[in-house]
Amino acid sequence: MTSNPRRDNLISVADLNALLVSGAPMLLDVRQVGPEHPNRAGYLDGHLPGAQFADLDADLAGTSTGSNGRRPLPHPDTFQATVRRWGIDRGTPVVVYGATRSAAPARAWWLLRWAGVESVKLLDGGLDAWASAGGALAQGHEPRPAQSEFVIKPGQLPNVELPDVAELARVGRLIDARPAVRFAGTADGAGHIPGAINVPADGNFTDDGYLLPADELQVRFMPHGLDTDTPFGAYCGSGVAAAMEVFVLATLGRTARLYVGSASEWTADPNRPLVR
Repeated sequence: MTSNPRRDNLISVADLNALLVSGAPMLLDVRQVGPEHPNRAGYLDGHLPGAQFADLDADLAGTSTGSNGRRPLPHPDTFQATVRRWGIDRGTPVVVYGATRSAAPARAWWLLRWAGVESVKLLDGGLDAWASAGGALAQGHEPRPAQSEFVIKPGQLPNVELPDVAELARVGRLIDARPAVRFAGTADGAGHIPGAINVPADGNFTDDGYLLPADELQVRFMPHGLDTDTPFGAYCGSGVAAAMEVFVLATLGRTARLYVGSASEWTADPNRPLVR
């Protein structure tokens, strides 16, 4: 069977309903309050039946030291314990979702794939798409599945470490997924890593919150070497919007390296250059 990278990584509400009938995918709810804080209260108010809450900070990031970015990689042992608590094994089908147009679910998608979970998909349109299709919502605390014994294998998706960021920007395409005002440095004294290009993650969605069709996504990325062997990397402020960029490229059949530390790590040392 010919691989379809979009279907391998993105799932519609209709296909999720079919999967729920025929099997038992693990559902993870990854929601935020604004751009920064996990939204457990929103989860408790209403979530897909059977879904567990994935905390963007406690579950999907490690400890910030002030120099390694706001949301560094979690320690492998810690993340393995989290994955086991969720009841996820290597072959468990996982569907992640969040608020419409949110990049937060992509962080869960990336980490689970990085850890060696083979089937992880993002729900197209998020929670709004589910509700608009008449999907039921559950309230209250999350279920507690049987713990798995999964031994994660970190590194199944590539990331880029701080010492290699400048070189990737020089020889490849380092995508800055933040809004243009942050990239340009016209807001809050921001700016971008030298050599980076700006492809804001928000632009990957339709007005009603679904992922753009593949041909429109290709138009977004083709000028940046999508059809070449140019290496891609992505960063943002704290490695969340950038994970969405990596996800989008995966739906187009391209592998990109995630700079998890992102701008919050890069700017921790004032000697590292920024372009404004």
